Amino acid sequence: MDPIVTETNMLEKVHRLALENQIAFASYKLPDEPEVITIIQWKTQPAMISDILSLEGKSGFVFAPFDLDSEYPIRLIKPDIIMRGNKFDDLDFRLDPMLTESNFTEMKAHYSTNADPQVITMDAYMHQVDELRKMIGESLLDKVVLSRISIEKKPDGFNPTLLFEKLQNAYPEAFVFMIYIADAGLWFGASPEPLMIMKDKQISTVSLAGTRVYETDADEKPWGEKEFREQEIVTEYIESILEKSGVNKYSKEGPVSHRAGNVEHLKTSFAFESKELGGNPLQFVKKLHPTPSVCGLPKEMALDVIKRIEKHKREYYTGFLGPVNFENKWHLYVNLRSMKVDDHQFCYFLGAGITSGSDPYKEWEETRNKKNTLQNIVQSLNRE
Repeated sequence: MDPIVTETNMLEKVHRLALENQIAFASYKLPDEPEVITIIQWKTQPAMISDILSLEGKSGFVFAPFDLDSEYPIRLIKPDIIMRGNKFDDLDFRLDPMLTESNFTEMKAHYSTNADPQVITMDAYMHQVDELRKMIGESLLDKVVLSRISIEKKPDGFNPTLLFEKLQNAYPEAFVFMIYIADAGLWFGASPEPLMIMKDKQISTVSLAGTRVYETDADEKPWGEKEFREQEIVTEYIESILEKSGVNKYSKEGPVSHRAGNVEHLKTSFAFESKELGGNPLQFVKKLHPTPSVCGLPKEMALDVIKRIEKHKREYYTGFLGPVNFENKWHLYVNLRSMKVDDHQFCYFLGAGITSGSDPYKEWEETRNKKNTLQNIVQSLNRE
């Protein structure tokens, strides 16, 4: 049985006070790690950064958008205070001074709202997929990732900390996060996709593409040609970035099936020594993002198509996030299986990779299955 959050739970108390007082924080749990880390910035608001390379020498929790040239800046939450589980690193730290000295009255309402979010129907989405299929067949495009949003009413008595805990229990192999910045909003997610991990002088990344509903006998069923092509596109892209970055020695494993909730993907893993990058991992991240698993290929052409076709703004969905240069480690993940919560509603961000072999209805169903990954957890809150 899931642990029930009570009023005596310090993490819940911190979450509630931070949201009420517009104090930025990021709570996260790394895959297969036992402890939740919470980074809180209460003295100032998180920095706005225009370029990935400007993160050089900085430490904290980064929250980057899908489109780095959009109006949504890279944000960096500075660790004014750190919690591990329910305890502050500084055992003498008290919440009262944090609340007294935090003065962000100029900020927006504590749940940032996506103004007039554009929700499209199933028929409209399938029509977009059909347009993209034809475009891919008649151009140099190999793949375009098409996303949409789905809106659900936020239930009365919603407990953010309980949702965060349930996500951890449901997806122990994912990067589970809850992040709040007053003018960027409150976000939750359980991402299965590392963008770049660096620790113990080793760097790793993955190619994660191709999706199907998970079934108990899935290992006995072969993957389809369309899914293998999606995986191949992303894998070849990562290999090209490694070559451009001067990485000559790396290991490669896969593709293998990787379960993420009620769906599974094809995954290929890459690993190499950090010295191969000449001490500059940020250049590698800048070249890597956004990968074809969330954008398409060729990258610039796919990005242009996405901007023209999608009716909504992705904001930080399919961007990347995670601790950077924190305790000499980097854990950057792609912002997938995520949603944004405002005062009245949940905004689910959903996407599917479109190739010339895509079936419009199956792509719609893929986005529905991805929504269910989070929605099943949200609905379980009402049964507590």
